[in-house]
Amino acid sequence: MTATWQIVGVILLAVLVGALVPVLVQLRKTLRAAESVLSTTGPRIDRTLDEVSEAASRINQLGRSLERDAEGLRVFTDAAASLGRSLKQAQESLRMVTAIGAAVGPAVVAGLRSLFTPERDEEAAPASRRAEERAAAEAPAGGRAVDSRLESLGKEAPIGHG
Repeated sequence: MTATWQIVGVILLAVLVGALVPVLVQLRKTLRAAESVLSTTGPRIDRTLDEVSEAASRINQLGRSLERDAEGLRVFTDAAASLGRSLKQAQESLRMVTAIGAAVGPAVVAGLRSLFTPERDEEAAPASRRAEERAAAEAPAGGRAVDSRLESLGKEAPIGHG
């Protein structure tokens, strides 16, 4: 019986070795292909890593440059904000001056007119008074003197007078 078991064991071992040989051959082919892929891609990966590190250093340089530029822009934005505040104050001052001018302007203009206009009216007034006096003297007694004065001024007599 031991011989039967031994024969069965040897047969199983032969089947197992027969099945393992193709697996081992395929494993060897796969490992060779992996080795060739790694040997060809290794240098490419090294170059890629070098390029990535160079790009990272450029990005870091750019970041430092942007930080310096941002400091310069901060000064510019502070100046722009200061200018904006100044313009706002000037606008408020202009509004106040405009409001004061709108309130005081007509009074100043009226004062200036009254300062310079009376001389002309005084010269014109005696002539119109003289014309009224002549018209009153020439008109017959009654309500006709009032009518002639109104006519000389270009006005009509009120209703019921005349």
